[in-house]
Amino acid sequence: MALPASTPAEAVEVYRARRVALLSCLTPAYVELRGYAPSPRPHPFALAKGETVRLRGESELGLSVIEEHEIAQTVEGDWQVRVVSYFYAIEQEGTELIAYHWHPHGVSPITDPHLHVRADIRVGERWFGKVHLPTGAIQLESIVALTIQELGAEPLREDWERLIGEAAVR
Repeated sequence: MALPASTPAEAVEVYRARRVALLSCLTPAYVELRGYAPSPRPHPFALAKGETVRLRGESELGLSVIEEHEIAQTVEGDWQVRVVSYFYAIEQEGTELIAYHWHPHGVSPITDPHLHVRADIRVGERWFGKVHLPTGAIQLESIVALTIQELGAEPLREDWERLIGEAAVR
């Protein structure tokens, strides 16, 4: 999310506030964010310390959200926050259904955004659930919309559609 601000701390606060508003569509769980200044290492952001949060609805869904962000100054001199890695997972009854990953730095040779799906199917020698399905970058607002519109999570706010739309504005 790249919204300009006049200071690094202001940029992070705008990012944090938008994330909290977006996630409040699904859960009142605590959001943890560290880092209000530029750093050579990305700063963490997590819903409920990275643990799965149970969502309201008949589907018994759970959501996990972990992001890393960096704070950078634009050519114009403004400050902005950019998400530089993420882990978004949706579970049902404790079993991961889908997980969107983007970890450009780390031990895995797969550094592009990708999706894992729960599937007990073999494709040759591999389990399909272990395959990295390419996706392109996925935004948190898409995950929130997916859980409500397609998977039956009950929104906690009547203005959830507006908040998803606002989060999508870059």
